[in-house]
Amino acid sequence: MQERTIITTVGMSLLTNAQRDLGLPREKPPGPTELAQYLQDTPPEKASAETNSLSRLLQEGDHIIFLRSQTEEGQRCAEALARHYENQGHPSRVVEVPDLTYTESRFKMRGLRALVATLIGHIREEQGKGRQVLINATGGFKAEIAYATLVGLLFDVPVYYIHEAFRDIIEMPPTPIGWDYSLLADHEEFFEWISTDLRETREVDARLRGLPEEVRLLLVEEEGYTLLSPAGEAFYEAYRSRKDATAGTPIWLSGAAWRTYRDAVPDVQAGFRRVLEKLRMREVWIRRSEIPRNSDCQVYPRGHRDERVFFYEEDGNIYVCELARHSDKSYERLLERGVRRAHYGGWKRLEG
Repeated sequence: MQERTIITTVGMSLLTNAQRDLGLPREKPPGPTELAQYLQDTPPEKASAETNSLSRLLQEGDHIIFLRSQTEEGQRCAEALARHYENQGHPSRVVEVPDLTYTESRFKMRGLRALVATLIGHIREEQGKGRQVLINATGGFKAEIAYATLVGLLFDVPVYYIHEAFRDIIEMPPTPIGWDYSLLADHEEFFEWISTDLRETREVDARLRGLPEEVRLLLVEEEGYTLLSPAGEAFYEAYRSRKDATAGTPIWLSGAAWRTYRDAVPDVQAGFRRVLEKLRMREVWIRRSEIPRNSDCQVYPRGHRDERVFFYEEDGNIYVCELARHSDKSYERLLERGVRRAHYGGWKRLEG
């Protein structure tokens, strides 16, 4: 049976419940020993939101990662839970999410983005170990459930939480949706640029001129800087993961396409390379390609782009018949002449 890891967000319900049930005054919260005893003596359905949900999810041998806020209360609850489940035979560890605090501005601007990045990082890490990953989003701030669900949907990971009204566990299963990554693919250079460093808002605004308004919807401004919003972070990282997953899709250049690619100056060759790499993602080119007049090939990308690739897909392979550009009129000349699959051969696989 495949090993599993349950990534669990942690709130304060353990601390609140223990303080109430043990009759402790507000100014004297329970310490580690009292929390440990409380977890041992109290049914999991009543001890905390995390134990309630985990009691319905845990299987023998499951690993648990507890994601906690950057607060003293979050640390106390997460560490108590980790020790409790470690003693029950479930390897457990606590991970602090930076800037996930009670300060509204930090929570909204930085904390949720850090939560998204932390979730994605641990999903990749655990999947890299061959484990199935589940997200248990019952504990913590309400907004965490929304972003945990978004990450789960984008990364094909099931998300669970306890429904407040029905007191039953709700599953948001992985959804077989072909996400539209074409906006990210079309403007990949911008998203790569803004994600690699802190960018001043005036610098970002200058680069946004001429880009679709939808790009701005994935950004947020903070103290003179503009960066990816929590949703933008999730979508961009999902795009990168999908791109990595399809990196092995074979791309074959015809003899004509190979000569055009080989003889191009470095900047032009790099432009062709970026477009060719995106052809590996079917969900990208299927939304951004068309069959033009006088051709039985698809052309990608459409719209206001210089590079044009004439291609077709067959048995999971991408076959590129011609590479062309608007700036040198080679695209227009090919349309006049006609581009037909049967006219091409001498296929050479694009390396890398």
